[in-house]
Amino acid sequence: MKLLNQTCLAIFLALPSAANAQTEEKSAPQIQVNVGDVTDNRTTSAFNSECKVELKFTGDAAADAQSVRRVQLTEATDSTGRDLIPKDDGENSPRPFGFGQSGGALSTEVRLRNPSRNATAIKILKGHVELFNPTEANGGRLTIKNILQHPAEPVQNPSLAKYHIQLMYLTKAAYDAKKKEIESQQNGDQKLGEAFGQLFKGMFGGMVSDSKDSIQLYIKDPDKRIIDLKFVDGQGNPLKSNQSWSTDDFRSTGFDTPPPPDTQLNIQLATPESLKTYSFQVENIALP
Repeated sequence: MKLLNQTCLAIFLALPSAANAQTEEKSAPQIQVNVGDVTDNRTTSAFNSECKVELKFTGDAAADAQSVRRVQLTEATDSTGRDLIPKDDGENSPRPFGFGQSGGALSTEVRLRNPSRNATAIKILKGHVELFNPTEANGGRLTIKNILQHPAEPVQNPSLAKYHIQLMYLTKAAYDAKKKEIESQQNGDQKLGEAFGQLFKGMFGGMVSDSKDSIQLYIKDPDKRIIDLKFVDGQGNPLKSNQSWSTDDFRSTGFDTPPPPDTQLNIQLATPESLKTYSFQVENIALP
């Protein structure tokens, strides 16, 4: 069941450093949060039970941000005192290709454990939220020029290397050729690195198509720092895609026509400088 557009409000304060907490807290930008949809499926079945709360942010800090990257809960209990924080913290972990604007408001969905069947409300929801505001200056926006010029070769970029992100453009022909080269060289894994060596040794090639109307990328992003990927031409004009699909390490984007040779890849990257953390607390959220 869903409960729509609750009027609960809370104030977020930027987390200050310990040394300057008193001074910085007074000048920290404030944002407000509204509780949107609440979904609560209370059941004795472990497979179908869930509770989700939508949080929508407004105010100056939210207006400056592009998306919510992560919510970390420190306290969540229902009206009976039951702890609602998921045992698997991955429920609210950083989201690749993360959430953006929804209906004009910055929003995200928080997943909780199943409330008690006797609970009438979420008594408290407390924690920290990371807001993402990428610029070139803070390293949140990267451009990889001529991404199509070196298929089956690791992209060399200091920012990607700094965050242990491995990226490679693939075509079917280049993949097959590189795989044969590695198979014929005893030190092939050392030449490309362990991750890329395993890429060409496994069954990964079955996902790589020979379509000329698509761009296929191998992406290894251990900390889920890549928020978004977009392709543009040499002048920076967006290429209109018609479909895309992805797995943990592979992303395929299709186009109506073959992308131009000077295609560039724009990356939005969650760097420490592009993220700001705010504390929040919401109380007495009614359960449907």
